[in-house]
Amino acid sequence: MQVAETLDKRAVLANEIIKGVILPQFIILPIVLALVWFALARGLSPLAQLQERIRARRPDDLSPIVARRVPEEISPLVGSLNDMLERLSQTIEMQKRFIADAAHQMKTPLAGMRMQSELALRQLDPDEIHRSLEQLAKSSESATRLVNQLLALARAENQPHAGSAFEELDLAALARQTVQDWVQASFAHRMDLGYEEPGHPVAILGNPMMLRELLSNLIDNALRYTPAGGSVTVRVRDDGAEATLEVEDTGPGIAPAERPRVFERFYRILGNNAPGSGLGLAIVREVAQQHGAEVDIFNNPRSSQQKYPGCLFRLTFPPHMADRDDAH
Repeated sequence: MQVAETLDKRAVLANEIIKGVILPQFIILPIVLALVWFALARGLSPLAQLQERIRARRPDDLSPIVARRVPEEISPLVGSLNDMLERLSQTIEMQKRFIADAAHQMKTPLAGMRMQSELALRQLDPDEIHRSLEQLAKSSESATRLVNQLLALARAENQPHAGSAFEELDLAALARQTVQDWVQASFAHRMDLGYEEPGHPVAILGNPMMLRELLSNLIDNALRYTPAGGSVTVRVRDDGAEATLEVEDTGPGIAPAERPRVFERFYRILGNNAPGSGLGLAIVREVAQQHGAEVDIFNNPRSSQQKYPGCLFRLTFPPHMADRDDAH
């Protein structure tokens, strides 16, 4: 037996489903989307305001970002940005002071060169002209040395990834060659310049040019501040765990209170009339930091002159990883 049923009931049921379920969804969905959009806009409005404040800043405005009603999730990000702005501000301030100090330091030799050249032009006596030209040559030498040190310091400071360009080198051989380069200068200063080598290669990772600059500045510093007749000794040691480079002299030494400051740019110890720019030890510190080396200053324990305690600069280099791996 078969039962027949018309499609009218099914059509009515379908219409009721559409009216009761689907049509309300079409009405509710725009309302929900509008509410979501409103909530997002309200929640992100602090970010939009923060964005506008940052965009409206002057290029030279490095003051901290004032974050009002910023979502808690991005507060650490704003804090990190403020830390970065503070470091950037300090760096720019240091660069400004550096440029101002460099300009001030350049004034002295340049003014001397101008004065001596004008004086030489007015002189008729050959001896006076010769004396003026000698002073002009000294001022020119001082200016040249200052410019070279400024360039060396700039090279050292602008190598943030210097370690990637390091190579294995023999510190003992590098020190020996650098000392040989300064022998003639030591004669001019009437100084005994010596070198004590370890008797075997001392392998480290480093930049040969930068390390020669470092050692040259230490030797130059020792020759300038040690009275005539004194001695300067360069020494390389290797105890198997770490390598050390020492430069000692028999000069007046550095008082403990002054030692932390002598590495600052253009810093000169009061009462010291030796010619110099105050950049040599700043270069030493920068190159040492690039190589992960520690720099320490002591009185020279070997100084035999009672009047002067002498000075000992000691650089301690980190262990050469390849050597340690071979040892294991």
